[in-house]
Amino acid sequence: MKLPSVMSRLRRKPARVDTPPLPPASTSPTVPPDAPRRAPLERLNRWLTLAANVGVLLGLAVLIVEVRQNAALTRAAMDQQKNDLLAQIEFNIARPEMSAIWVKAIRTPEALSDTEIRTIDSLLISIMLQWDQMFMMQDAGLISETRVRQHIQNTAPFYFGSRFGKHWWALQINGWEGTAMQQVAGPIVEALDEDFLDRHLDKLKFLPPEELTTESEMPE
Repeated sequence: MKLPSVMSRLRRKPARVDTPPLPPASTSPTVPPDAPRRAPLERLNRWLTLAANVGVLLGLAVLIVEVRQNAALTRAAMDQQKNDLLAQIEFNIARPEMSAIWVKAIRTPEALSDTEIRTIDSLLISIMLQWDQMFMMQDAGLISETRVRQHIQNTAPFYFGSRFGKHWWALQINGWEGTAMQQVAGPIVEALDEDFLDRHLDKLKFLPPEELTTESEMPE
């Protein structure tokens, strides 16, 4: 047996030495993370949004005020136009030559000439146009239906309260079929007394003193 090979077998293997475990890493106690802080830009955006919303509300308030003011101005302007038109009609009737035709249409409409009929025709058309303007104001929400109806009830007897006036109305109203003129003004004019203006003129007269004395002495 060869010595080197025997010696190699007899050699002892070195003992296995395990690496000692590393000591556990020291951990710091659990600390809750800090609450996230809003970035300055985010806070700025919130303030800007709030300011924009406030600005929108203020703008709406200003717009509402302006709309109401414009409506009031429009209503006042149209009211003035209505009054101006009625005043022009009355001034036209007050002219001596026109007054004679107007009274003739009330007292003796059968005696009117064609020219005189056309003159009265234009006056009554002007009244209808004035009423129509009020209906337009009602449609625009500037005045109420009650006010329009009241105006027509107040003015209709003094223009259509005669035989000629009611006859003229009956011929004209068919052209307003389906409108407020027919639905609102129609029944008012149709219910008028055709002798209203005739009696109205009589009531405006002053009796002579002797006639007043005679009437006061008459037994009741």
